Amino acid sequence: MPPLFGAVFNTGSWNSGIVVIKNANAMILLVTMDKSSMSVGDHYADEFASPTRFVWQTQTSTRRASSRGKIISGEEPGWTIHLFVRKSKLRDGRAAPFRYAGPVRFADWEGEAPITVQWDLKEPVPDALGQLFGLE
Repeated sequence: MPPLFGAVFNTGSWNSGIVVIKNANAMILLVTMDKSSMSVGDHYADEFASPTRFVWQTQTSTRRASSRGKIISGEEPGWTIHLFVRKSKLRDGRAAPFRYAGPVRFADWEGEAPITVQWDLKEPVPDALGQLFGLE
């Protein structure tokens, strides 16, 4: 995935769930839907509200006024947010792959630490992926 954005894999950043690639003006969201096997627990409310709307929560360290917050809200122009999702952390005992849901556009947000963000997807999630991620 990193080479797609002109980046190099770095375990610390690519395992954090949100990657900012400054030279590409890209923010990558890496979302695991079922967090029960992860150390972050399941207190992050990430879900597809519809085939074209994704609700995602930031890490508790992200603030609206921070550089990441400004990128998320679109206040920092020229950035593209890319959403990658996977059902669970592991598949057959190995790291499960992420699936590209496409670029997303900021719709709204509420709260702080964490911020609940509503994203609009450019294209609806295909039916097969919708079923995998809880859209029925």
